[in-house]
Amino acid sequence: MTSSLSRSAWCVPLAAAWMLAATPAPLHAQLAPRLSAQVSLDELSTATAALPADPALASLRSQLQGMADELRQDAGKDADKPADLVGDALRGRIVRAHAAATRVQAYLKTMADCQGADRTAMQSALAESVKLLAAADGGARAIPAVEDVQSMPVPGSLFAIRAGGGPLAFALTGSDLFDSQCPSPRVSVTDAGGTALANQPILTGASPARLELKWADVGQVPVGPVVLHVVAQRKVFLLGCQALPEATAVIAVVPATHYRVDYALEAICPAPGDANRVVALGKGTLELAGGGASAAQNVPTTACAEPAAYRLSASVSASGGAPSPAGPFTQSAQASITAGLPGGLTLSWDPSVQSVFVRAGANTCKGVR
Repeated sequence: MTSSLSRSAWCVPLAAAWMLAATPAPLHAQLAPRLSAQVSLDELSTATAALPADPALASLRSQLQGMADELRQDAGKDADKPADLVGDALRGRIVRAHAAATRVQAYLKTMADCQGADRTAMQSALAESVKLLAAADGGARAIPAVEDVQSMPVPGSLFAIRAGGGPLAFALTGSDLFDSQCPSPRVSVTDAGGTALANQPILTGASPARLELKWADVGQVPVGPVVLHVVAQRKVFLLGCQALPEATAVIAVVPATHYRVDYALEAICPAPGDANRVVALGKGTLELAGGGASAAQNVPTTACAEPAAYRLSASVSASGGAPSPAGPFTQSAQASITAGLPGGLTLSWDPSVQSVFVRAGANTCKGVR
């Protein structure tokens, strides 16, 4: 006869198992569909439809639509077949169309705070990347493709870099970029005409989906579009390591943004009676380059021994553009003046040290580093 103790010992794990079975399984992210011509066509359609109605993107839109038309025609009845099960030529079109759509989506996520020359440079780099993907031919069992260029260590899609900067760490993400059984892929950089640049990035890490690189001195890279070339190899049975079709991506090198701030500082001084008089203390120009840069000038205040208030006004121009006025900003003589200027600059007047100070904020355009 079974004792009550042994019965309890047998029932506890049974109850626990029943409770675990009744607990809903945790929800996981939905798996992406297996890549096929139809999947790439859907991605191209979504990316094209999401592009802003900007005349500067008209050629890009046409390029994407052209890729879709050619892929649709080549796929025919095989549109739903997985890319791994179709011929090499069609597989190449599928992979490159997917890469183009992915790069467009990266641009759409990054462009929100980009204006003027920054946005123009990003659009140019994106259009050139898609153009190269569309023009590529040839196929293989593995098709290397660069789907995104990302900054490091903080990841973010990269479309342009500023000339004159220091070392740059970045990564190329995509597919079939490396085979561990073969030598490391060769990564090189050329100008738009195909001429190799004197300053080349160095490969620091590799996996099939990611290549990490470091560019030692971006200051030596000329302004304009640059093309990143990836030549990977793949181990083939009985044949050894064989070169794969080249993968490319384009980023733009843009000049560092130069700001010019012209300011005027005045003091509001007590005068006999109820009137106050405005005394000009000084005018000047402050110039600075790039995000985080700063400049300062001293302004003597001896022209007004006991001011009631200070008044500061300015105009700002970026990289030779039209000036934008700001101010005047007025504050009691016992307090400092701090005001925001166009372009993300901050203008300050500190009467305790008699100095006008300008600082450029961090770049708000995440697609440009």
